[in-house]
Amino acid sequence: MSSWQSDYLTLHTRLRQARESKHLTQAGAGECIGVCERTYRDFEAGRTDLSAAHVFRLATVLGIKIIISDGVIADGVD
Repeated sequence: MSSWQSDYLTLHTRLRQARESKHLTQAGAGECIGVCERTYRDFEAGRTDLSAAHVFRLATVLGIKIIISDGVIADGVD
């Protein structure tokens, strides 16, 4: 497995953990960011991708930060 694939799986795992810590279902998370439950479930399982806009909305909903590269942070924390 290449480095990016490992990072990709880590991202999905951490997003799932953050969602669960907020007691949010996959259906609820999907609704918060404007996608159906199946789309969200497939994203969390790594079977499909979400647009950057949806990922940033998800960061806001979950109250997390996404570090893009050397010091650039997509801050989902209000």
